[in-house]
Amino acid sequence: MWDDAGEPVLRDDPELILPHPRAHLRAFVLRPWIDIQPYGRLPGHGWLTDLLNAEPVAGDALELSPRPDLALESSA
Repeated sequence: MWDDAGEPVLRDDPELILPHPRAHLRAFVLRPWIDIQPYGRLPGHGWLTDLLNAEPVAGDALELSPRPDLALESSA
């Protein structure tokens, strides 16, 4: 999460910690994040793609690809 100036939002509050302290270990967080920000970095941990490809995260990551038999609806 970033502010309007492009700086990462860091928050250490008992109810909300940003970024999540274990985001770097969770493929289900990193994979969609990379989809929307391919050259993203997680403050304090490094490049998202490096984190996703490192163990133990890499073992949990699924290879995702579009299904040619599934038509997506468009709002256009």
